[in-house]
Amino acid sequence: MDIIILLYASVAGVSLVAYIPQIIRIILTKSSCHDIALTSWLIWNYTAIVTLLYAIFVIDDGVFMFVSAINLTGINMVIILTVYKRWKYKDALVK
Repeated sequence: MDIIILLYASVAGVSLVAYIPQIIRIILTKSSCHDIALTSWLIWNYTAIVTLLYAIFVIDDGVFMFVSAINLTGINMVIILTVYKRWKYKDALVK
């Protein structure tokens, strides 16, 4: 059982590593990021929020809370950066 808990805890690191290329790409782009499906990210954000709330208030599991919080953080980074880039480069869409 301990190995499964350890493996699940490693999901936080794996998830974080998976978000990093997308986050870096958004940071480095000089465009409005309209090729990023913001609706999908907002849906994933909703599911991550509900999952974290479930982890906190229903099952009270520290590892599950940690993994859920990391996932929520990665999703929110993508959303915040995408919205910022869309705002920053909004005039580029008009031209």
